[in-house]
Amino acid sequence: MSTDTPAAGQKAAEHVLHRLQRITSSQELDFTQRVDAILHLGADHFGLPIGIFSKIDGEIYDVVQAIHPENEVKAGMRFDLGETYCCYVVAADDVCGFHHVAESEIKTHPCYKSFALEAYLGAPIMVDGVRFGTLNFSSPSPTRPFSGQDIEIVRLFASWVGHEIARGRDLSALETSRKQVEDLTTTDPLTGLYNRRYMQECLTKELERAKRYDNSFVIGLLDFDNFKDLNAKYGPQTGDAALRLFGKVSSEMMRETDIISRWGAEEFLILMPETTAEGALRYLQRLTDKVRDTAFHAQDDRLELTLSVGLGVPEEGDTSDSLVSRANIAMYEAKNTGPNMTKPQRDIS
Repeated sequence: MSTDTPAAGQKAAEHVLHRLQRITSSQELDFTQRVDAILHLGADHFGLPIGIFSKIDGEIYDVVQAIHPENEVKAGMRFDLGETYCCYVVAADDVCGFHHVAESEIKTHPCYKSFALEAYLGAPIMVDGVRFGTLNFSSPSPTRPFSGQDIEIVRLFASWVGHEIARGRDLSALETSRKQVEDLTTTDPLTGLYNRRYMQECLTKELERAKRYDNSFVIGLLDFDNFKDLNAKYGPQTGDAALRLFGKVSSEMMRETDIISRWGAEEFLILMPETTAEGALRYLQRLTDKVRDTAFHAQDDRLELTLSVGLGVPEEGDTSDSLVSRANIAMYEAKNTGPNMTKPQRDIS
């Protein structure tokens, strides 16, 4: 874009700032699309057809986004920083520009020898006070000398990119914090499974769904056999290890629709939607067999971890308490029969 007179330069600057405002305020463009639009805007305004958004880590220069008339520079390409003109931006920690490299003091630079780029204008991208990379434009042909307005415009471009990166990081950190808080309120920290509070909410919702749509589901209440003896002989850390093992094995074996929670000290409750009692019995037997067969050592002993299981199938008028009560009775019947046993529900009347 020609800016041969001060008036023309001022008008061009106002035009590019207006377009920049439209790009950055657009609700239809995501971050990548906005950066692409800014690269095209800068290429047009500065008369430099190559535009690059880079990330710099030490001496490594990574191309994050790029525009090039022949598509010779693409995202994912990597260079040594010292082989790019951006090394001058990094050294100065500020905007640097060269409008005719062949007639400048950097005509022996590796970038000129390798790529014959005659013109370059680049600015550092700062994110929370730390350099992230650069936003830069270049051309194989010389161009007009860069004005003070050009320098401020490329600095403004880079500033917006840095601000958006920082904002994205803040939003990501906020979402991570929200997820961590949510996990704390719904997850058992020892096993990584859901906690009792979350399971109670799920049971209530599933009972309502079953009444409304006549859907079937089954719950399984599992309790470690001889858990107090395990703790007494080997210490509570061994008991914790056993609970963690169950959490790992059950998470690996569960179906996508199942919900597993730590229900009590050594008790676990599994909610199995769209499942029959027969299917639940087979699944829970495989689960307890897998826990039993998984290598578990305490001191120098190889131990078998077994669980007793009781099933509960919802009936008309059930609450979550009455349903769990029947599963609990069935579980104690299984425990009285022998280790690693599974029993269907029994009436509590």
